Amino acid sequence: MNKLKDRDRTELQKAMEHNNRLDKEILALRSRVRSLDSERKVFLELVEKLKEEICEYQKNEKPGPVLPGMDETEENACCSLQMQDKKDPARFEEECAIDKTDSGQERRDQNKETVHKRCRKVIDDIKGRNFQLLHKLQKLQREHEDLVERNEELESILGETQNQTREEREHLEGEIEGLHRKITSLETELLKAQMNKTEASMKDQETTKKVQDFQEMLKSHQEKVEVLESKLSEERDWRKQLASDLEKTQKALKAEKKELHNSKSELVSLYNELQNLRGMAEERDFLNVTHEKLQEENALLETKVLKLSQECEQLNQLVVKQKIDENFTTSETTYKELMTKARILEEQIQILGGEREQLCTKLLESNKKTEELEKEVKGSNEEKQLLLEENAQLRQDILATREEFHSKIEEAVSIKSETSQKNQPLKPQSSECNTALNMSIKQYLSGERLLQQHQEEMQQLRQDFHRVQNLCSSAEKELRYEREKNLDLKKHNILLQQESTKVKAELRQVQLKLTDSTKMCSSLTMQWEHSQQKVKELELELLKNSQSSKLQSSLQEKLALEKSRATDAEKKVLELQQKMKESHHQLRLTETHILGRKQMEEELKEAQERETQLWWQLQEEQRKRKLLDQHAEELQQQLRHSHGTETLLAKTHAELQVRFQQQEAQLHILEDEKKTALDEHLHCQKANQNLSEQLSLLQQGKETLHEEYDCLLKQLDIYIRKHNERQVRHKAKLRRAKETFVHEVKQRDVRIKQLESEIALSRNQAGKEHALIKQITTENENLLQEKRELLQQLNEQEEVGQNNKWTISTIQNRVQFLDEENKRLQESTLQLSSQVGILERTLRNIQTHSLEDFGSIGFSECQLLSKMLPRPNTSFSATGLPNSLGILRAIQDVKPEEGTKTPKSLFSLSPSQPSEIGYLNVASPGDRTNFPTQPQSPSFSCDSV
Repeated sequence: MNKLKDRDRTELQKAMEHNNRLDKEILALRSRVRSLDSERKVFLELVEKLKEEICEYQKNEKPGPVLPGMDETEENACCSLQMQDKKDPARFEEECAIDKTDSGQERRDQNKETVHKRCRKVIDDIKGRNFQLLHKLQKLQREHEDLVERNEELESILGETQNQTREEREHLEGEIEGLHRKITSLETELLKAQMNKTEASMKDQETTKKVQDFQEMLKSHQEKVEVLESKLSEERDWRKQLASDLEKTQKALKAEKKELHNSKSELVSLYNELQNLRGMAEERDFLNVTHEKLQEENALLETKVLKLSQECEQLNQLVVKQKIDENFTTSETTYKELMTKARILEEQIQILGGEREQLCTKLLESNKKTEELEKEVKGSNEEKQLLLEENAQLRQDILATREEFHSKIEEAVSIKSETSQKNQPLKPQSSECNTALNMSIKQYLSGERLLQQHQEEMQQLRQDFHRVQNLCSSAEKELRYEREKNLDLKKHNILLQQESTKVKAELRQVQLKLTDSTKMCSSLTMQWEHSQQKVKELELELLKNSQSSKLQSSLQEKLALEKSRATDAEKKVLELQQKMKESHHQLRLTETHILGRKQMEEELKEAQERETQLWWQLQEEQRKRKLLDQHAEELQQQLRHSHGTETLLAKTHAELQVRFQQQEAQLHILEDEKKTALDEHLHCQKANQNLSEQLSLLQQGKETLHEEYDCLLKQLDIYIRKHNERQVRHKAKLRRAKETFVHEVKQRDVRIKQLESEIALSRNQAGKEHALIKQITTENENLLQEKRELLQQLNEQEEVGQNNKWTISTIQNRVQFLDEENKRLQESTLQLSSQVGILERTLRNIQTHSLEDFGSIGFSECQLLSKMLPRPNTSFSATGLPNSLGILRAIQDVKPEEGTKTPKSLFSLSPSQPSEIGYLNVASPGDRTNFPTQPQSPSFSCDSV
């Protein structure tokens, strides 16, 4: 039992660890999926950035207004190039959008399929509870540690990005302030230019340089606006990612709800089974209480029976003593009283037996099979004790009867010897013999009745004994059957307890998952709302920036009509070189990303080798890997496209060099045309006045932008504060979670200790049960031995009964013979009484005569007597004549005075003689020799028994 309990405990611990590891594996897989999605999004963002850079490069390639010296063919070629450049990015964007939609649908389908497969496999794992999950849990613990490290790194990266954004904002604010200062300085210079018209020709060059600087500042501002637009696109992508994550979490929540419903149904069934078991335990306790009460009642009855048996033994001892001490009259009365008492005791025993049977019926009605059978066994033990007591009583009765027989035989022998010696007073002796014979006949009849009653009781006892044996055998079988049932129930209870503990652990894990998922959902919803607000604000900023950029572009086109062509070409060449460097740098970054992707593929291969047992997870990861390969192929295609764009850029660079040479030739022509420009200077002054008005409008717009920028900064500060508050709250939540985890761990330890104490108690109970079983087995063995002894005793008693029957038959024959002899003796006594009267008369006459005459007279009288008396039968043979002659001689010798005393003495002797005088064989002296051999026969038979 202890080994089984230890095994069950180890299996419980393994199952708990197995479930924990499964949960960790699921969380790790989800985090891995999220990380892969994030990496995929990073690659897509890189591709979008490359596309945006290509678009910017194409925009920057737009030529300014055509010089008067340029041909119409060149204009047409430029327009065609611009249209192609515009169409290519549009097509590329359309293709990207189509790829995104296709990939999104495929991802959703794949996510749905993976979720369904996971749910099915989780259900199969819960049902089967396979042992393979131990290895999985170890791996998932390692992956969990790696994920924790990654999360820490991501948090550090987030902090760095926040710091970078703050620095960039500060830098932008400084640049905007510098722009404001430059604009004010330009306004002052324009006013000076209006006041000093004469010096305008000298200062035109300086103004053009300043306008170029201003254009460069505007370009930088446009670049910053483009950066902000890219950030907006990133935030939009992040928003989409959050929406997809929300959908995934909702699906996971639905699956977890289904699992919760199933677990709740299982818990309800287990709870019902536990209630049924509790009801069975309560009924068992009630039956145990009733069993104890009935045991107490049985003990009281046993004490009563023992007392009655002791009283019977005492009465038997008193009977024996009274038989030895008192006379036959008192012995008869005491014998009757004892017989009445014995009958009363037998009736009491029967009443007690009836009560006991009633109690047994009550036990059968109240108790179940196990307790009924145990009580029947105890009842059989009590019946055996009663049988033993009754057998002891029967033995004592038999011994008493034997002693009575021996005493009667001895008394008969003594009486017979006395009658042989004193045959003179025959009349009183014959009357006493008759009374004694009658009494002996009555006693023998009563003895026969008692023997018959004893035989019937013996038969009843045998029947009861056989019934008890059958009951004991059936009770033992039922006890074994019910013990096996109890063992099965105990095993079932242990299994139910194990399943309940497992279900509780699973419920706790599911509850923790639900709490985590709810927290994640709440945090995601808050982030989504904040991101929506940010997007709206950034869209407003973009609208305002687009308006300002349009105004600035119109100003640039009006200012850069004449003298910005050559400088623009040089700057474009420099910008193209810078962009080429940036593109090379981006290509290197893409190569590093490709190397990272290769490393990721190697890691995936290692994970595939490690996770051979997780075949279903491998299939999902293989699908994801295929998707990544597709994305990689798309990236390779994009890289090829970027290489094509590089070749195009090289071609355009060569064309620009040719154009630069052409523009140098045109500069010489422009120097010639400066003279003509002086005439047009007046027209330029008018244009400058218009520009000053536009600049005032731009200043107003910039002031409004500055105010909006201040508002944005305030909102950013508020957002940062909120973000910090959220971090503080998150830390507080983490602390609370740790505290709850520690508290639950303590509760688990306390529960484990309680379970260990319960197991120790159950072990003690099992030991006690084993001891009880051993005691019961020993008692059963003792009972079997007692049964065997009782069977032997019953056989002996049967043999004794047979011997008693034989002795009774012999005694009956003797009694019949004695009756016949008594009748003959009565006839002889009558004849002798008549002869005695005659003899007395003759004696009176003879006293006067002499001795000589007496001889003749005596001889003649003897002859007369012999003639007068009839001859006796075979009992009074020739040997009887000398006895009669001896009696006559004794009568002659006795004096007349003594003759009066003899009858008194004879009568006085008669009551002292025993009542069993009828046992004497008065037939003939020849039979005396055979008489002592007769009483030896029963003694021999008794000894043989």
